[in-house]
Amino acid sequence: MAQLPKWIADTVVAVANPWLYTVQVTGIQPLTDDLLQVHFSGDFSKADFQPGQEIQFRVDNNNFRHYTLSAFDQQRGSCSVIFYLNDKGPGSRWAAGLQTGDTVKFSSEKGKLRYDETATHHFFFGDETAIGLFDWYKRIALDNDHEYFGVLELHPRNEPALTSLKLMIESVPPQSGQPAANAIHWMEDMDPYCWNTWQKAVFYLAGRVASIQHFRQYLIEHGVKSRQIRTTPYWADGKRGL
Repeated sequence: MAQLPKWIADTVVAVANPWLYTVQVTGIQPLTDDLLQVHFSGDFSKADFQPGQEIQFRVDNNNFRHYTLSAFDQQRGSCSVIFYLNDKGPGSRWAAGLQTGDTVKFSSEKGKLRYDETATHHFFFGDETAIGLFDWYKRIALDNDHEYFGVLELHPRNEPALTSLKLMIESVPPQSGQPAANAIHWMEDMDPYCWNTWQKAVFYLAGRVASIQHFRQYLIEHGVKSRQIRTTPYWADGKRGL
């Protein structure tokens, strides 16, 4: 979202205030130096958040940022977000400054990616910005006795987050000039028997626009149908945010 003048941002909040959720920070857990899991509590009795749900915080006087929930429990009045602290914008600075006991507000946005309850196999592709989304998807898959797998483009320093979250997903380092190149190379090395099974999965691609485009093209060229592929871009090179 583009930077807004403060008076316009104030007006947006004032108009939306009746529909905002007021929550308290109840827990903060660093997964790595770059990934921070934050737990919130509040009144969610009228909320119907689904896996893939996006929310929006006002992160400073002029900026709003979208994030995807990594967990939600209506009965307990709790939800969580995994923030990627890439030090490149106001969202990262705001999230890094959160402390237990803080009160913040967010609005509910339309999630762009939905988990397919009818499928039995689910394949995840993305980067640090998609870990929260896939952490929730993982729990839905396990609850439904579904299979999940995938590959993420992660900086090596962030790989430990997969272990902390018990995400059974492979990771490869990203290449800035060759989006999805290492992930595609990893796919090329997949055992043919394994690919025969996962070729029929639903594929969820999230994160960097260029990586999504290249990985999607690879899947199409290797027999995956367009209807099996679901995408949601979170960021693009050279842009503040989507």
